[in-house]
Amino acid sequence: MTEPQQNGLNLGRASDTVDSVLVIGGGVGGMRAALDLADAGIHAYLLEATPSLGGRVAQLGFMFPTHDCVLCRGTSDHGFGCTRPSITPALLDHNRHPNITLLTSSDLVGFEGEAGDFHVQLLQHAQFVDPTLCTNCGRCAEVCPEIRPSGFQLGLSTRKIIDKSAPRSVPDTFYMIEPTERCAECGECLKVCPTNAINLDAQPCDLEIHVGAVILAVGFQPFNPEEMPELGYGRLPNVITSMQYERLASRSGPTEGIVSRISDGKTPERIAWLQCVGSRDQRNPYCSSICCMYATKEAMLAKQRIPNVECHIFTMDERAFGKEYNIYYNQARDSFGIHYTRCRISSVEEDPETNEIILRYPAGRRHEESAPGQGPLKQEHFDLLVLAVGIRPPAKALEIANTLGIELNEYGFCETDKFSPLATTRPGVFVCGAFASPKEIAETILDASGAAAEVMRLLRENLGGRKFNTSNPFISESSIPEKPVKDSETPEIAIALCGCAGEISRVVDLERVAAFAGTLTGVTRVEVLSLACFNPDQDALRQFIKESGANRIVIGACSHRTHEPFFQRLVSEAGFNPYMVEMVNLREHCSWVHPNDPEGATRKAAELIRMGVERVRMAHPIYKEEREPVRAALVIGGGLSGMTTALAIADSGYDVHLVERQGELGGNLHHIYYVAEEENPQRLLRDLVNRTVGHEKIRHYLNSVVTTHTGSVGDFRARIQTKVPDGSLSEHEIRHSVVIVATGGKEASGKHYLMGQDPRVIPQSELEEILAHRTERTSRLRSVVMIQCVEADDGVEYCSRICCTNTIKNALRLKMLNPECQVVILYKNIITYGFREKHYLEARRKGVLFVRYTETEPPLVSLEPRGASQALVVSIHEHIFGKTLIFEPDLLALSMPVIPSRGSRELAEMLGVSLSIEGFFLETHLKMRPMEFHDDGIYLCGMAHYPKFIEESITHALACAGRALTILSRPILH
Repeated sequence: MTEPQQNGLNLGRASDTVDSVLVIGGGVGGMRAALDLADAGIHAYLLEATPSLGGRVAQLGFMFPTHDCVLCRGTSDHGFGCTRPSITPALLDHNRHPNITLLTSSDLVGFEGEAGDFHVQLLQHAQFVDPTLCTNCGRCAEVCPEIRPSGFQLGLSTRKIIDKSAPRSVPDTFYMIEPTERCAECGECLKVCPTNAINLDAQPCDLEIHVGAVILAVGFQPFNPEEMPELGYGRLPNVITSMQYERLASRSGPTEGIVSRISDGKTPERIAWLQCVGSRDQRNPYCSSICCMYATKEAMLAKQRIPNVECHIFTMDERAFGKEYNIYYNQARDSFGIHYTRCRISSVEEDPETNEIILRYPAGRRHEESAPGQGPLKQEHFDLLVLAVGIRPPAKALEIANTLGIELNEYGFCETDKFSPLATTRPGVFVCGAFASPKEIAETILDASGAAAEVMRLLRENLGGRKFNTSNPFISESSIPEKPVKDSETPEIAIALCGCAGEISRVVDLERVAAFAGTLTGVTRVEVLSLACFNPDQDALRQFIKESGANRIVIGACSHRTHEPFFQRLVSEAGFNPYMVEMVNLREHCSWVHPNDPEGATRKAAELIRMGVERVRMAHPIYKEEREPVRAALVIGGGLSGMTTALAIADSGYDVHLVERQGELGGNLHHIYYVAEEENPQRLLRDLVNRTVGHEKIRHYLNSVVTTHTGSVGDFRARIQTKVPDGSLSEHEIRHSVVIVATGGKEASGKHYLMGQDPRVIPQSELEEILAHRTERTSRLRSVVMIQCVEADDGVEYCSRICCTNTIKNALRLKMLNPECQVVILYKNIITYGFREKHYLEARRKGVLFVRYTETEPPLVSLEPRGASQALVVSIHEHIFGKTLIFEPDLLALSMPVIPSRGSRELAEMLGVSLSIEGFFLETHLKMRPMEFHDDGIYLCGMAHYPKFIEESITHALACAGRALTILSRPILH
């Protein structure tokens, strides 16, 4: 790892080409982008304004719909210890990727240049605790008398002025808030620090770096409900935000996961959630996309933690539009008994005697009820009220935009283009995550890998330039010794004992332990060090290992979970196989658990060292297979996603085999004639096809399928069968390192609502074709009804995500062509998440009528005689007014679900991957690895994963390209 200098010097390398990238923001998006770039051999500066990584996600105890802490599952190499709040061990202090430089407590202050050649000025704020010297012992916090509200715990608890930023942090060190006048007088922390890591006179540091591109991963800020005083936040003690509830429910929260009332600490018996606080209103008209799901998660957590608790969620729409989210939502309602009430609460009151929250809302509005009329106002008391706050642009969005010279959209988020969703308005500056638009973790991960792919395409000449070795724990190639230590039949063992700056040595007599260890068979040398993981003892340990002449090492120090990779890397640099080192935990197992029994702790330490010697005596070196990857990729599917990922890989300099089942490239894009945002998808189609067909690095196979597939990452083999014009079949065998599944999806067919029996009943896709190419027909239409959420014939229920916006898009176009036509949309929930909410608002302003129906009372469609003809009659029971509405439309357009493409199951069996319950391809992890399968080197994107909009499919495809390039660009795979 490259460490920043603390003297204001330029941190860039002297080089004719710029092989570094600046990633601004250390949340999950920034970490993912930096890691992908590092794996592709490009150096990444990871800039974080706060003292540690993790961002907002580090404050979450659990994530939907898996209900676990999933951060450590960000990569396939997770496993040792708990990496929270890091997505991978490659970002932890003692196993950091050599191609990542971490710059915490730092801000962007200056920026100039052009794509491929930017000069960036940074300000690193005063670090009163040097993270390179802090041993994480905590003695400073023990003696510090100054107390402040905890920012990490969102004010629900306190912290010392010198403390950890979070229970577990990266870097895993203590830090000090700006010292007070009392600090200079007190100085107790200075007296107890064993490594002199504290400097109360520390000053800010100016840094300058030279980079080829920038990725913005600055995240978001939650809406501050104090701007809505009618909801009681900041005024009533038992009104909290959703993020505060997350801390209460977290095991690392102020109550260690026990949900309790703020006013008196009692366990709540009734909890309410108010949705859309700071979203879908006059201030912020967009939908924040995540609130419905996280409120449902929080209610389910309450049900799991508190026996017999009642949970009520007051919502506008139930927006469960992600993969497996509909199942999760139904489980919350049906199995957990969570109540959903369709109502927007306008004010909150408190019972002054009990501090209970009083809510009033119209009766008869429960999801599971269908009582006619709104009924009288109903009043209910709740012990705790949670405000599901929405997403707003980060506080420094405007400042960052001005510094970088990029534009923001009307809501203050980063301006992007629908067909270039990760590019800002300045070339060479890319964006990922919630700064582009409100989105959840999985989408942020995809954005991050996609943005990394865009950078790889821009800096393609530098791919693989920063070489590193993964046969051992992360080690730069320059650190690998030319003459490794050879194993011998006769074990010769060296032992190093670490005092851990007194954490071990003040209890355990290490000199006695060393004397005992020297008497053990095969031990050639024993050394006692003060602090082995810090310089200068780190250099002394290297020198000791080299001079010992040993072929096995025992290190008596601290925990395997935090330091084993560090010591493995250190002995690797000394020429040892990393599996010839044995760690003995003298800190947790001896000094910390027996602080009042030094004699017993010392005897135990000696015995543990003896056991470690016997273990390492029997050790054998382990070597990982090395091979050079085939510099080619196989992409299955030639639609939008397939062409996008193929072009990203090919533009980066690698060969691509693109296999398409049909006779032309383009897939579903052929049938999308316009979009709600008014861009031209047919122009995108022509551009993609022309670029793909004309690219020298892409070989495309039409009317072709993959018939066999064998091998492993870096060296797969596939047989492609092609149907030639004369009807015969030809076969090609190819070798490739990676596979990307981009087989897409298709609109389902069905027989619901007279589909296929009456020509006036058509799918939305056919209506779009009419509105695009047969506009003369629209002038004769007097009434059009559209029904949402029509089930496929197989009856599997899930939200297809794109249908509501497509329906509204068609409704708006119809209103534009024929303003007098009555347009009615019958829906269960309107899913226009993110900035798409504005199209919903526009449709209502243009006179489109929206009528809700329930699952138990869907619309009825029939044919009734009208003289010589038959009228198409649609009837629906409207629940608010308690009346049945009858329409006789000229056209009935049905929103059919998107289903997996033909051949998905056969392809899954061939590749050895799984399918979800809906029939789409199943990723490794829904949140942290949504573009990967369990087998390394096989990826998926686009509608093969789940229904998506054009920009989402492009992002997913780029994410796959980014992950594929981390393999294709490596000189050697281990």
